[in-house]
Amino acid sequence: MLAWTEDDGGTVGVVAQEGGCGRSSVEVPEQTDAQVVILMVETVPATPQMCTMDLRYPKLTAELDQPLGDRKVVLKAEQRKA
Repeated sequence: MLAWTEDDGGTVGVVAQEGGCGRSSVEVPEQTDAQVVILMVETVPATPQMCTMDLRYPKLTAELDQPLGDRKVVLKAEQRKA
């Protein structure tokens, strides 16, 4: 997974993955003095439906409470049903 900072470390960017009817988003569920957890979420339909088989790699960003500095970035991913 690819991650970077923008705005002097105040924003973290990631390249997510989504496909077909899925849509990606990013959340920051945890920010401590030691690390920042970035959660990439792919939301898919709750009921089965016809979807394309394409893959997309959107660039997403999340604002931090304070610049990243020396903190470690932990990337996590999950899939949710809408």
